[in-house]
Amino acid sequence: MTSHPPTPIDEEVKSRVGDLQVAQGGRVRDLRKQKGMTIEDLAQRSGLHFNTVGRIERGVSEASLEQLYVIALALGIDPAELNPFRSRDSATSAPQTGLNDEAFVLIDMLDVRVSGGNGSVNGSQENMGRFAFSRAWMARKGVKPQNAKIVRARGDSMADKINNGDILLVDTATTTLDQDGVYVIQLDGHDYVKVLQRDFSTGGLQIISYNPAYKPQVLSAEQAADLRISGRVVWHGGEI
Repeated sequence: MTSHPPTPIDEEVKSRVGDLQVAQGGRVRDLRKQKGMTIEDLAQRSGLHFNTVGRIERGVSEASLEQLYVIALALGIDPAELNPFRSRDSATSAPQTGLNDEAFVLIDMLDVRVSGGNGSVNGSQENMGRFAFSRAWMARKGVKPQNAKIVRARGDSMADKINNGDILLVDTATTTLDQDGVYVIQLDGHDYVKVLQRDFSTGGLQIISYNPAYKPQVLSAEQAADLRISGRVVWHGGEI
């Protein structure tokens, strides 16, 4: 099969796609500045590397859908605002109601890091910003918006599923171990994110890490009674 040189329309399409990529990056940059955020701020809140954010803003790298989604969450905007096919005029002139209607809810992100390793002590729970989540999605998860909080993971004991710096959406209404799953817990004055698994034979439970380098911790029924559950993790996100 003979190859053919690119036609003029091929070059035109490539040029147009490149323009869209640059326009999309410019929109991310403009929205970030409107929020009074630096590139480092956006990188920290989205879980992306600051170099990745910078390349996206300059139009050097094409952002994946996953990257655009976590950027939108970090900016507290409707992800549709980052649609590259949406004209800049319509984005700036249209009423900014995407997150104020029934479709989305803004969830507070606390200045709290929960450890996947040796534990974290958190004295302050300052609000660091808000992330947007679909109301319908949260309803399917059984999470009421007023009970949802966002924190960050620290350490490597939950890798590769939950990694250092990942953001965690926590349902704080769940304070008892009704089912096995991933929870934010307090034990001996430290905060952790771990898998909790009940041991029906003893009435106790196991505290499990995803990383096999960390051995499970077995609690007796008496020890388990002293365990405080701060909430159940229902979603997590991080750098792609």
